[in-house]
Amino acid sequence: MLDHTADVGFELSAPTLGGLFEEARRALLLVAFERPPEDGPEEREVRLSAPDRETLLVRWLNELVYLVQDAGFVPARAGLEVGETSAEEHALEARLAGAPLLLEEYGWQGEIKSATFHGLEVRLEDGGWRARVILDV
Repeated sequence: MLDHTADVGFELSAPTLGGLFEEARRALLLVAFERPPEDGPEEREVRLSAPDRETLLVRWLNELVYLVQDAGFVPARAGLEVGETSAEEHALEARLAGAPLLLEEYGWQGEIKSATFHGLEVRLEDGGWRARVILDV
């Protein structure tokens, strides 16, 4: 975790770009909950696109914030694919398994307003992917 005034940040790493986006989902849940669920009976599909990887990561995190805080769905597991559809378009497809939002049971830690572009990085480094994300809380 990174200390930042009125914000929460995290740095991620994974061997694949899809793995990096999965780590971002897990980190977001650890910011929102003390004990996030590990599975759930509900399923959702998410399809997103963006002109670059950074924007796609912000859209992914903000979609997850929407699912938790507005739709009452906590995405406990994800199977996802991240790739390029063209030179100018990046895409994410995810199948989410999750549980209904139970604030007390999961140890709700407070609202997340959104993922931001402030200090955002997504880069290929030493054969793996790395990212730095700041959430507005």
